[in-house]
Amino acid sequence: MGLRDRPRAHERIGSLIAMAGRDGSPLTVAAIKAVHTAVFLVNLAAIIWLVATGFVGRRDRTVAVAATAVAIESAVFLANQGVCPLTQLTERFGASRGSVSDIFLPDAVARTIPIWATSLVVVGATLHLRSILRQRGAGA
Repeated sequence: MGLRDRPRAHERIGSLIAMAGRDGSPLTVAAIKAVHTAVFLVNLAAIIWLVATGFVGRRDRTVAVAATAVAIESAVFLANQGVCPLTQLTERFGASRGSVSDIFLPDAVARTIPIWATSLVVVGATLHLRSILRQRGAGA
């Protein structure tokens, strides 16, 4: 089985949810939205942690865990052509719109997530890089 033949993440998750509830069930859609919102909040916390620890120059396991979480979420997002697989899944199970409004956030905030989240990741990475370069320069 080749890479293209394997089911995408949202298809595998969809199979699991289909076992738990029927298509179009408001409860199923609400459950997917709740999971999607929780994933978003965990990733937002990871991004904020990267920025905060970048400001103070902290590098430890918590930074590595946050960076890993952000990298995984970014890879999933990019692998699905810039659309979160949970967004597609929500629409498939009956949401009227499968856009980023499928999470429990105000629409204006939800629509701009890729813009400001990417900016924060760049800021955090830049701060950490600056900290690493300063430490190397001081040790030389």
